[in-house]
Amino acid sequence: MQTTYEEEYLDHHIYIEPNPDSFSEGFEWAICKDDSEWDNGLEFSIEEALKAAQKAVDLLQGSSN
Repeated sequence: MQTTYEEEYLDHHIYIEPNPDSFSEGFEWAICKDDSEWDNGLEFSIEEALKAAQKAVDLLQGSSN
């Protein structure tokens, strides 16, 4: 069975879970802050999902400076 993953990165919460679509593999990721979802996506592996989520946070941090 596949697993979920959570971590905090630069004051954002990253959530990764298996794609619920049984016809598409991969992992959904979402970044949240202040009880709001800021971005999300779908990647093939947990590692790729984590990298994509961290990159999205980095871009958000750059735009808020």
